[in-house]
This record gives sequence, C-alpha cells and structure tokens, in this order.
Amino acid sequence: METLKFELCHFENTKWAESLTFYADEIKFFVKLLNDVLQHNTAENITTKAEDFLALFKHSESEIEALAIAILAQEKSFAEYAQGKQFLFDQQVQMIHERRRSAFQTLEKDFILHKHQLYQFLSNVL
Repeated sequence: METLKFELCHFENTKWAESLTFYADEIKFFVKLLNDVLQHNTAENITTKAEDFLALFKHSESEIEALAIAILAQEKSFAEYAQGKQFLFDQQVQMIHERRRSAFQTLEKDFILHKHQLYQFLSNVL
C-alpha cells in the first residue's frame, strides 16, 4: 500500500510540475502582451487594468515558484526512497501532499480565471 501511495504522489508531482512550467511560460507571454498594451495605450482605465493584471500574474509567479520548490523537495525524498533509503509514508507526508494538492488546485483555478479575464480584456483593447 505504501508503494501505491508513493507512486500516486510521484505521478501527481510530475503532472503538477509540468503544469506549473506551462503556466510560467504563459505568464511570460501575458506579461509581454500587457507591456505592449501599456506602451500603446494612455487611457487611465486601460493602463490601470493592465497594471492590475501584471500584479496578479506576478503574484501567480511567486506562488508557482513556491509550489515548484516544494514539489522538488518532496521528489528528492522520493528519489532517496527509490534508491533504497528509508522512507516512511506516514500521516504527515500524506497531509503535506494533500495540502500541496489543494494549493495546486487553487492556483490552477485562479490562474485559469485570470487568464480568461485577461483574454476578455485584450479582445477589447487590441
């Protein structure tokens, strides 16, 4: 049973890491678009909204980085387990992983919402 829990957590970590990398790349693209909007628009309502989006995505970047670091740390302990070193999949490890799952789901939900709001904003100003 411990092996199955380990494999599930490793699988989730892998999928989350892939998604976080993709989201980070999307943010770079969004920041470029928003900077273009700021360069070509002087209307206060547009610049304020663009700056708000930049702040949202900057916050998302820091959340992505923190989550990625946590995933890498857990994967390091999993790698030691896979090499035969002692690893106990106890309640604490499970609780930490469940919190990480919740954090990822919240980040993903918020990111998708902000992305759709950005698309709507950009469709009106580009």
